Amino acid sequence: MLSVIVPMYNVRDYCVTTLKSLAANARHDFEFIVIDDCSTDGTDRILQREITKVPGGVLYRTPHNSGISATRNAGLRLARGRYVAFLDGDDWFAPGYLTKLVDAIEQLGVDFVRTDHIRVVGRKREVVRAPQGTRGVPLSPIDSIMPVNVSTMVDYPLVWAGIFNREALAARDLLFFDETLRTAEDRMWTWRLHLYTDSYATVDLAGIFYRRDVTTSLTRIPDERQLDFIPCFDRVAREVAAHPWGEAIMPKVIRTYCAMMAIHLDRAEMYEDDVRELLKSRSARALDELPQELLERTLLEMGERRSALIDSVRERVPAHAAARPEAPAVSLPRSPAAVRTPATDHHATIQHPAADDVNYARRPARQGVTGIPSQPGRRFVPRSARIPA
Repeated sequence: MLSVIVPMYNVRDYCVTTLKSLAANARHDFEFIVIDDCSTDGTDRILQREITKVPGGVLYRTPHNSGISATRNAGLRLARGRYVAFLDGDDWFAPGYLTKLVDAIEQLGVDFVRTDHIRVVGRKREVVRAPQGTRGVPLSPIDSIMPVNVSTMVDYPLVWAGIFNREALAARDLLFFDETLRTAEDRMWTWRLHLYTDSYATVDLAGIFYRRDVTTSLTRIPDERQLDFIPCFDRVAREVAAHPWGEAIMPKVIRTYCAMMAIHLDRAEMYEDDVRELLKSRSARALDELPQELLERTLLEMGERRSALIDSVRERVPAHAAARPEAPAVSLPRSPAAVRTPATDHHATIQHPAADDVNYARRPARQGVTGIPSQPGRRFVPRSARIPA
């Protein structure tokens, strides 16, 4: 019924709470796929001890650190449930939350369901509502991208705040994360769901606790990985430009891109000098490649401070600026990218997959729930989700 994918990396202070929350949600038809991404702080030893206390829990370990996207993808390839959900290694579920989540998607019959969440800062708890105000009814994902100047569901890229029909997403080549993105992979994934799926819903359910103040979180690490929002939105822009509704949606892409860029430029001092220079040069190059008339209109509509931050790097495309490499176009593997080799009843390792890649067939056009056509022939070709041995 449900597969929950839980990547773990250097979360020894939190992983016991996370596993206890899985046990408090266990059902005979739930499986909990816990993957340690080669932690160096002793997380793996704690997981080996505690996983035996989680009904339906199985522990895997990557041969070497692979990153959040590759770890999630390995879990997705191991998943057997009709539905999938995600949980980060330092967060936790409320007891009984997953049953309510499954009930919601079963009753609504949609491709995915999004929920609210509870933000945790120290001892403080705050419910954060998903931007969609219409609750408990099927909606068109593409209709929920706009408007431009309001926070919408593509601005809520929290993949752990929801549940997804694994079979429906796999049929549209939407299931896997882009492994070339070390950060912002969730934004790319969320945009593609809203561009190409048929239906979704948001429900009044807040049962996932998100730790906001974890120092090891990627959002808190000031290195070059933070700059992957640039290739992320470059790819989103290309997807939208090729979409039948691209002209109407592109202003939202550029507005969000500029807002993200302004946030990073505003906190540029947190980066080392070389990363700060990369941020500015790559931002300048990205801005130069956007539709200039639409960019000008976007900047006029943004606040003065953010517009000034964007303008500060425009016209700044030095010859030595580092180019953003294109992701290699490879196909997804035919067989699971990771296989379970039982070491104990609860512990297994992830092995190198077979290298029999195939190209996926072009999917036919389909009508969405509001008559908006899905784009024919679009497919996702991320870097292979294989974990190197």
